[in-house]
Amino acid sequence: MLLRFRVANHASLRDEQELSLIADGPRQGRADRAVPRTRHHTVPVAVVYGPNASGKSNVIDAMAWMRLAVLSSFRRWDPSGGVPRRPFALRKHPGREPSSYSVEFLHGEVRYEYGFTCDDERVEAEWLSSYPEGKPRRLFERTAGEAMRFGRGLSGRRKTIADLLRPNSLYLSVAAAQGHELLGSLYQWFREGLRVATDADFTQRLDFTVDLCLKGGERPGGERLLALLRYADLGVSGLEVSEPEPQAEADRARVVAALRDVIGERVHVQESLGDRVSVEHRTDQGTFTLRLADESSGTRTWIGLLGPVLTALADGSVLCVDELDARLHPHLTDTLVGLFQSPHVNTRGAQLVFSTHEAHLLGRNSRIELQRDQVWFTEKDHDSGATRLFPMTDFQVRPSGENLEKRYLVGRYGAVPFFDDDLLDDIVAGINRGRGLATQELAEAEPEGTPGAA
Repeated sequence: MLLRFRVANHASLRDEQELSLIADGPRQGRADRAVPRTRHHTVPVAVVYGPNASGKSNVIDAMAWMRLAVLSSFRRWDPSGGVPRRPFALRKHPGREPSSYSVEFLHGEVRYEYGFTCDDERVEAEWLSSYPEGKPRRLFERTAGEAMRFGRGLSGRRKTIADLLRPNSLYLSVAAAQGHELLGSLYQWFREGLRVATDADFTQRLDFTVDLCLKGGERPGGERLLALLRYADLGVSGLEVSEPEPQAEADRARVVAALRDVIGERVHVQESLGDRVSVEHRTDQGTFTLRLADESSGTRTWIGLLGPVLTALADGSVLCVDELDARLHPHLTDTLVGLFQSPHVNTRGAQLVFSTHEAHLLGRNSRIELQRDQVWFTEKDHDSGATRLFPMTDFQVRPSGENLEKRYLVGRYGAVPFFDDDLLDDIVAGINRGRGLATQELAEAEPEGTPGAA
């Protein structure tokens, strides 16, 4: 389970911001989970609202970047290429300020806090603590230019791993590559327990969903995925994948061979199933298939999300989605969120963190009943351009009958666009002036008596 995430100096998140999934208290009918050895519970869903360009997508992006750093810093980052971070750019000398990321999570019934600070060149600090009995126990601490410090709770080849560290690699990444049992399992939490779905990884998500669907009963979730395809009322009854064309296979083999000649034998080119996927439709005239590319963007979006959603529910993992409502009907968005919110469906502690514009989820017509401790907002400071992230619980509690959707849309919580009506009047006046000039120029350009001249 994800408990808290903190970030500073990432994209528009200039100052430290925190997203917490700690519940105000357990709620009847919501898939809350108790945090061992504490009095706290976690919420199954957290949503971030905000106007365009307010930074809500950067909250998801920061979590994705931290995950990528853990998974890739040792194996994939250029040893002499520094740290490919995204610092806040709207200030003088942005590269001088470090970026910081930290996360609190539950793994194996033990709470951990892991984080690091980096600049453009190296990792400045890195730390890991555990809470096996409710009190913090430092496992390791790293500061650039100093020797690693280890706690008694961390055994294994600690110093050997430290000797393999590069300035721009994370100790957690190196330890996992060297087979350290505990740190390798925490690395796997970032890999399998924290998943991210954005437009950038749609192809991989689609392939995963198709593979899950094709295997059906052989793999957990396959039959449920087909049921959700039909449930969405998109007219879809199944998916079909055609065999690759021989010429395409031969071309692919030549490309792989050429790359291996240049880069080495470790080259792996993953084939995308998307181009070979057809969507099955059953009508009163029979069963027909359409290419996935010919389906609506909403159908493609729904198919691409189902694999990660069902896997998160089956594994009890965290799924972070940017713009969950994009290209989906509000009822479908409601359905996806409801899968995580329901204690009858979400039995393994899965969590969904997403950004959206869909205010319907806050309304009385929504079936999921999001509570105040699940709702967050982003606003961008007009002077500095920096994003502020804050929860709905910062606002005074209203009677139980309050309409959260209405209060949000009228701006009671902030985090809505500001429209300058005076500026709009100037735009309209400019359009009208331009229209008048165009009409005058057209009249002057047409000879007298020309048909259509007025």
